[in-house]
Amino acid sequence: MLVHGAIIPPRPVLDALAEVVRSVPDPVADATVAPQKGLLGRLGRRRDESEGAPVTAPPPMLEHVGPDSMQLPITGFGNLTTNDARRLVDTLREVAAGWSAPKVWFAGGTALDHPGDWSVWAKLAGDLDALAAMASGVTQSVERLGYFVDRRQFRPMLSVATVTPATTGPFLESVVGALDAYQGEEWTAEISLTKEAFVEGGSRMVEFERIPATG
Repeated sequence: MLVHGAIIPPRPVLDALAEVVRSVPDPVADATVAPQKGLLGRLGRRRDESEGAPVTAPPPMLEHVGPDSMQLPITGFGNLTTNDARRLVDTLREVAAGWSAPKVWFAGGTALDHPGDWSVWAKLAGDLDALAAMASGVTQSVERLGYFVDRRQFRPMLSVATVTPATTGPFLESVVGALDAYQGEEWTAEISLTKEAFVEGGSRMVEFERIPATG
């Protein structure tokens, strides 16, 4: 099975965060009028209704990430057998005894954070040093098992949406502003191990083991 390490906030926290993002009204586009050029450019040129061609509905301002898919990725471990996955769990539970349990909450937002990035992000606040130490501890501790995983720096931000060809600058600023004005409830971060699961409409990573910090 394909295994990843991630941090998955509690579902009520994710539901509240998703509501903040959706609280910014998505302008109702007029299907008979060519849309304004968005941040990604026009999706396609409209044909005049008088030509008899169907009018394409404009895309939404954002493609929202559903709470079921919201995760803060740490690293991937590749395809593991059941026995290898169990060894991984045992190792992480052992080292988790030395981690401090980070208390964090969502506060603030950003978008298009780096070149090639098309996401809207919710930022974490709180015990970020302890959170980063826990994330780096995951990648460092599994090397003794022979897993040489991606050790790029963990980012304490959660992707909540992606921009579309219809997204305008003012709308995106409003969404980031709503996130900046929001402070969510406090929660304790834990490590989740996820595997790929096939669901209706595609596949997504689902949790099969949770490892709390017990130090």
